[in-house]
Amino acid sequence: MIKKSYVIPFFIAVIGYFFMVFMDAAIKVLGDKYDIFQLLFLNAVFSLIPISFFVLKFHGIHFFKKQNYKFQIVRGLLHSGGFFFVLKGVILLPLAVVYPILFSAPLILLVLSHFFLKDTINTVRVTVIILGFIGVIISAEPFGGNTVSVMGAIYVFLGALCIAIVNLITRKFEALASSYETAFFSMVISSSIFLFVMSSNFEVMSFQDLSISFAGGFFAGLGVSAIIYGARTLPAAIFGMTSYFQLLYGAIFGWLIFYQLPTSQNIIGICCVLIAGLMLFILDKQKK
Repeated sequence: MIKKSYVIPFFIAVIGYFFMVFMDAAIKVLGDKYDIFQLLFLNAVFSLIPISFFVLKFHGIHFFKKQNYKFQIVRGLLHSGGFFFVLKGVILLPLAVVYPILFSAPLILLVLSHFFLKDTINTVRVTVIILGFIGVIISAEPFGGNTVSVMGAIYVFLGALCIAIVNLITRKFEALASSYETAFFSMVISSSIFLFVMSSNFEVMSFQDLSISFAGGFFAGLGVSAIIYGARTLPAAIFGMTSYFQLLYGAIFGWLIFYQLPTSQNIIGICCVLIAGLMLFILDKQKK
């Protein structure tokens, strides 16, 4: 039973993941009309609106003076790569397939943490890694019959790899910056990179499409801020469960907006991922 003091942070984090899936859906809606780098640039810029508010609220206007910019730049570059790969995959794949593959990120992080942070790999974690990757493969397999779908799965997996590395170095150097500060600089670096790449290919957008892009980016910024709040407030075991709502949101958005229902293989794969997550948070005694 969740303590009463954890109820509000729990639901804020859950809503944060809803906003992130909303952002993915907005990118997917516009993905066939505009260059991916234009969409990523606008998304990053619009997401800075709420993130900037929280940075100024918690760290003041002079927060930029005490930064380790080498750390921020490296993290921002990796974040930009993950941002691109995941959303490129979102455009190519049904949402019900995207999130099980994306959940390979914490599994990769478990492996990387063993080698680079000296975290222990116990029986529970080995089982979780194997079961989780089985779920990823089962969920993606039905859509592996053509080149576009295969590339979409590869893009999402590469994005998950980037996310795992970003989380690894964030854990390794967590004393160098706060979560809100790293989110801010990651979006600044991403928007700068995507602006440079897409500058010669910018296409004027209709008011409706620009509104969708704005909503996706703005809600993404709110989502990141909500997830950070949950991570800072909730115990690790409880906060870890909130991310699994992405699987549910992905299926709902895919059904309502894109008319893409999960197949039986998707459902089996998602169940494997969920069971792996439950095993990790219930049976693993290393709560960090």
